[in-house]
Amino acid sequence: MSKLHYPDLQVCVLAAGKGKRMRSNLPKVLHKVLGRAMIDHVLHTVEALRPKAIAMVTGHASEMVRDHVGQPVNLDWVIQDKQLGTGHAVQQCEQVIRDVRDVLIVCGDTPLLKVETLAMLVDEHRASDSDVTVLTAKPENPFGYGRIVRDSETRVSSIVEEKDATGEQRLINEVSSGIYCVRHEVLFDLLHAIGNTNAQNEYYLPDIVPLALKAGQSVEAVAMDDADEMLGVNDRVHLAHVEDLMQKHIIQDWQRRGVTIEKPDTVRIEAGVKIGIDSVIQAGCYLIGTTEIGDECRVGPNAVLVNAWLDDRVNVYAFSHIHGAAVGSDAVVGPYARLRPEARLDEKVHIGNFVEIKKSVIGEGSKVNHLSYIGDTVMGSNCNVGAGTITCNYDGANKFVTEIGDNVFIGSDTQLVAPVRVSDDATIGAGSTITRNVPEGGLTLSERNPQKYTVNWKRPQKDNG
Repeated sequence: MSKLHYPDLQVCVLAAGKGKRMRSNLPKVLHKVLGRAMIDHVLHTVEALRPKAIAMVTGHASEMVRDHVGQPVNLDWVIQDKQLGTGHAVQQCEQVIRDVRDVLIVCGDTPLLKVETLAMLVDEHRASDSDVTVLTAKPENPFGYGRIVRDSETRVSSIVEEKDATGEQRLINEVSSGIYCVRHEVLFDLLHAIGNTNAQNEYYLPDIVPLALKAGQSVEAVAMDDADEMLGVNDRVHLAHVEDLMQKHIIQDWQRRGVTIEKPDTVRIEAGVKIGIDSVIQAGCYLIGTTEIGDECRVGPNAVLVNAWLDDRVNVYAFSHIHGAAVGSDAVVGPYARLRPEARLDEKVHIGNFVEIKKSVIGEGSKVNHLSYIGDTVMGSNCNVGAGTITCNYDGANKFVTEIGDNVFIGSDTQLVAPVRVSDDATIGAGSTITRNVPEGGLTLSERNPQKYTVNWKRPQKDNG
């Protein structure tokens, strides 16, 4: 689809519902689907239309929604103090709707909605020169949705809500998505004319349809291709179902873009993730948040990447955890490695099994391969760190930095007590405790006690008495 731009369109997003069935302190629209709040998904979609402005209707916990969304320059906030229905919610936007031709009305709890579908609705609405156009669908199970009632000439005559429908009307499988495109000049006259004589005593937005027809205005219905797009979320069962559907779409999209995903039903890839071509995501991987993966990488199985950044040709072995860290090209991580926030690995670094790196820079070609902890450290290039080495960076109150130069060899079971510096080309013998700066080159050892042997020594035993 070519780049969209609707400068004479305003979008109204309905996000005032409390969502009682969610049983949560959060407003419904702030519940997340694959790492993004539902309202973020919807705003991302409608913003892609490039409309003149967006009006956001909030009610329950409106400050929480507002704090989450922030203040985009083209967004107007509207409060619906009393929850009196969707028609009443749109009425509250009258003062902020600008000089536009049409108003597009969408729901804030429909995260599967696609911009292509909305563009199709607006385009069909304008091509038919309609006053009111409703987006419809034909789901396998229409329960819970307003039915599209047509006259003998198949023209839309009304939309009947599930609670108010007759038995015959409930057999209709064409339903309203709750999404409308309405000519601005007629919208608010219609909204002021609707009543609340229904089972809920609410002002229903669909009631503008018979009112428009009575006034001699044109009403059209446009069907979406995929009924799943209109799915709203009313409880956590719906939330999980919508997330499953979105996950399938995201995985298939990455597969079509050149990413191999093994056992896709076991993988989680959130909406904000980016993956390069010819990368392989193995079974059980979780790619979370803003994670970015370059070309020709391999991740998994059962690796977890959270807000991570991987350059090209990175190999992350099984059960590794990378959180808020950056990994340079041709690096190797794991298995069972942990990179914590602000860890940065340069090119061709090797981080091995049961190694933890925290807030440290590991220079090009350096290796930390076994059972080590490196924290608050700046390490140069081509270093080798032996098994069991740790940087003692915390004294119980403050953190201190360890500096390691280039071409340093650190023997196994070494403790580097920060603040300390190890200069270029230094070698530290195994089992050393380093508390002072190490000069360039040469071998450094801390004092070792002589090995002792005690004859007939017995191990302590538990007192079973």
